[in-house]
Amino acid sequence: MTDFRTAAQLFRLPEGFIRELHRRGLIGDPLSDQDLRGLKILSHIWHSPWFIRQALAGLSLAQRQELLFKPELTRVERYMLKCYLNAREGERIQTAEIISRVKRYLDVTVSEKQVRKIRAMAYDIRRGRRLDPARERERPEG
Repeated sequence: MTDFRTAAQLFRLPEGFIRELHRRGLIGDPLSDQDLRGLKILSHIWHSPWFIRQALAGLSLAQRQELLFKPELTRVERYMLKCYLNAREGERIQTAEIISRVKRYLDVTVSEKQVRKIRAMAYDIRRGRRLDPARERERPEG
């Protein structure tokens, strides 16, 4: 019987990915021979640029950029990030203002810690530490 950690090492797949496959009911726990064969196939796909390119081909350029350059964000986190990224150069947006906007427009309460996390992400994007999808569109290919 192979556990998730061993399978992750064996097939060079993230353990979290294997756990998500199990959570979605795609593989069992413990892993069966059939599950291991499936993971072997997924491993080949996971490590192949050709397969990844094919999977991304069905997405628009904006969707691909968002997928690649931004982490998985919730709807609220995306809203907060856009508030910061759409601010004029030099404009300061207070944490309390973001909390208020989120409550007013999305009817959700967020903590200062959540806002600070997104603000740091926005600053990283603006400083070029993270790739900014808007800037990527402006770059010539080649």
